[in-house]
Amino acid sequence: MTKLTIFFGLWAVLIAGCAQNHGAAYINSNPQGAEVVNLNDDTVLGVTPVKVWWRESSEQRKFINIRLQKSGFQDKTSSFWLTMRHNTKKSALNDPQFVEIELQKEGQ
Repeated sequence: MTKLTIFFGLWAVLIAGCAQNHGAAYINSNPQGAEVVNLNDDTVLGVTPVKVWWRESSEQRKFINIRLQKSGFQDKTSSFWLTMRHNTKKSALNDPQFVEIELQKEGQ
């Protein structure tokens, strides 16, 4: 074996061991224009409609907790399981899971 063959063999093992799985969700609300907050770390993910992407080292589904907030409407908390079925970010964003959330007007 040459040093080059050994190098590429080790490189392939390292890449396989560091494989990442990707998932994306297209989050929409009725009405649109709600701010989406990730309840795991309180970060703002965007304003509906928004496409959000996650990466994990495991192929297992990821549990997502979000809160939608919009002036004049009640805050809405929602959860869903995201399938980490894609090999790349691009693939995940091109084929996201759809999440539709209905908001209620304040006072109803």
